[in-house]
Amino acid sequence: MGRERGAALEPGDPERLGRYRVVGRLGGGGMGQVFLAAPPDGRAVAVKVVRAELAEDPGFRRRFVREVEAARRVSGPFTAAVIDADPEGTPPWLATEFVPGLSLKAAVGAHGPLPDGTVRALGAALAEALEGVHAAGVVHRDLKPSNVLLAADGPRLIDFGIALASEGTRLTVTGAMVGTPGFMSPEQVRGGEVGPASDVFALGAVLAYAASGAGPFGGGSAHALNYRVVHGSPDLTGVPPGLVDVVARCLDKDPGRRPTVPGLVEELGRASRAWPPGGAGWLPEPLTTEITRTVPAPPLARTAVVTAPYQGPPPESPPRRRLARGRALTGLAGVTVLVTVAAALLLTGGGPDAGRGGHASRAAELRPPVLKQLWSYGGDASWPPQLKDGTLYFGDGDGVVHAVDARTGGARWKRDRAWGGGNSLFIAGNRVYVSGYADSSRDSDSSRVFALDAASGRRLWEYPAGTLLLGEALSGRNMYLFHRTSDAKKSLVYALDTGTGKRTWAHETGIVWEMTAHENVVYYVASTYDEPGPQLHALDADTGKRLWKVPFSDDLHSRPQSLNVIGGVMYAIGEDGTVSARDPGNGALLWKTPTNLRDVSDSGLPVLSGGVLYVSGNADSQGDGGQAVAFNAKTGAVMWRRGLPQVSSSPTVSSGTVYVVTKTGELHLLNTGDGASLGKVTLADDRDPNAVVSGGVVYFGAGDGHLRAAAVTR
Repeated sequence: MGRERGAALEPGDPERLGRYRVVGRLGGGGMGQVFLAAPPDGRAVAVKVVRAELAEDPGFRRRFVREVEAARRVSGPFTAAVIDADPEGTPPWLATEFVPGLSLKAAVGAHGPLPDGTVRALGAALAEALEGVHAAGVVHRDLKPSNVLLAADGPRLIDFGIALASEGTRLTVTGAMVGTPGFMSPEQVRGGEVGPASDVFALGAVLAYAASGAGPFGGGSAHALNYRVVHGSPDLTGVPPGLVDVVARCLDKDPGRRPTVPGLVEELGRASRAWPPGGAGWLPEPLTTEITRTVPAPPLARTAVVTAPYQGPPPESPPRRRLARGRALTGLAGVTVLVTVAAALLLTGGGPDAGRGGHASRAAELRPPVLKQLWSYGGDASWPPQLKDGTLYFGDGDGVVHAVDARTGGARWKRDRAWGGGNSLFIAGNRVYVSGYADSSRDSDSSRVFALDAASGRRLWEYPAGTLLLGEALSGRNMYLFHRTSDAKKSLVYALDTGTGKRTWAHETGIVWEMTAHENVVYYVASTYDEPGPQLHALDADTGKRLWKVPFSDDLHSRPQSLNVIGGVMYAIGEDGTVSARDPGNGALLWKTPTNLRDVSDSGLPVLSGGVLYVSGNADSQGDGGQAVAFNAKTGAVMWRRGLPQVSSSPTVSSGTVYVVTKTGELHLLNTGDGASLGKVTLADDRDPNAVVSGGVVYFGAGDGHLRAAAVTR
């Protein structure tokens, strides 16, 4: 395991694991925490400690023992060797070689695509690593850029053989699978047999990423990526001509037509000028310089937030429909700096799109925003919390739903095993609706949609979902859901009675992408193989009978990433970046405006305020091209746009200020009139803080296992 920077140990962290003295934190993920540790001989190791709830699962224990034994048989210069393990321990742990270096994801993110020779050398090394993994009877199953470490003496493949152990546990959300969208093979997406050829497909996707800086199947939501993997052609733009052929063959839909791993070792090794890795010139000089500086460092101290008394509850925000964001299950390869909140107060610089007529310089003269902590609660939200009637509701990574007093941070209630960890949670009326598991088995058959009493957390009813909950809507006396059927070309839209949880009607259709409900109509966009593009459907919310159907896009065959009815108008954001407005009565197009917002799956829904539609999103899912854009809600004309780091939430508008949270851990404040920067505050260092803003208070996680509330004032 590699790392970029260590973090201090926290109360409750182990001091020793077996013969290893724990000296710092390296990161965390779906299976548990990773620590930097020192054995008696002084050679640094990375120790993964399995989460308690997984350790209590007998099935996981059996698989973990088996997979650790197989992983210990893997050898070779391009794998991070398993050095020691105690799969029967309390807790179970696994120690691997510590590799000072950068992940491929971090390297490409910081320095851009790698040169041709380096990619060939990388491909040959990873193929050789896979050869050793497969020889030990292991299939990696989750080869992706963050599981590849670049070191001065060559790359390392990490986390081999561990993904399988987590299958069938609470980590594998119903309808999801172990793996990363965009890097999984078609057979893995379909739930079919996964073998060495699946790793070859992932290797092709990783090489395309290394060579071009983007995955071959684009960005967006998990189900959109999975659909392209199964049905679309890879985009190899930017891959050097000499590499296109081998990458394309690796990405063949048919596993039998992909090259073998030994063949790739020979082909890529023979063609690489920089072979073997570790020699002079294997990496570009800027990367080599950065990597050679990456050595174990003492834990970092961070500045704490200024604490101030709270003066009362914030104004309420209307309940918001949340769509499942489909994040992939990940291993522990990523390196996360776990920090407390910093009170750094910085003003953003003015760019060419920052506003008109000297507004940026005027904003710089304003008082900078100040962040004052109000309270801290021991629970970290997996998604942005939702606020209703003075209570914050959120699900954490351990499958628990929390209800917290928004004024004091005191716990109102907790409900275990009522959250799928990567599904949906939304509030309507006096109910909290979540998808999760009915019992401790956490398998497909126990998948449920739960209705909880918002005041007490008491379970009111449950319904067997049968698959991952991809979307939801609520209107009248029913709630509406959709999911994929066993036929990959079809989806089922259905209604549940909110009082009893019983199904009242069902409607079979094509592949549903987005859905919403307003007044007494359910709207969804679906694709079929016998129509030229996505179609917008309207159903009677009481009966499920179709009212009408129109093409979703006239000249752009684009599925939506966001669909909502606000103020009597339906607004949608297409995968091609087009923002459109439609008449919800008949689906007629009112206006459409092209933008470059091609990734809004994580940034939520548009917001309407004072006749202006505010939208935030990203140019893609890989780079830093975030934007906030304001449209004239009547005509669709762009009023202003503001460049930002990658955004992670819907904008919030209050008292002349637009609040936008970024994946870099910042909260940006913009002027509603012209988009000029009013400053920014740091919530968390280089991580998505899963934040929501209401009434001048931001509720967020900083990566230290706590939900925090802080007032933002100027």
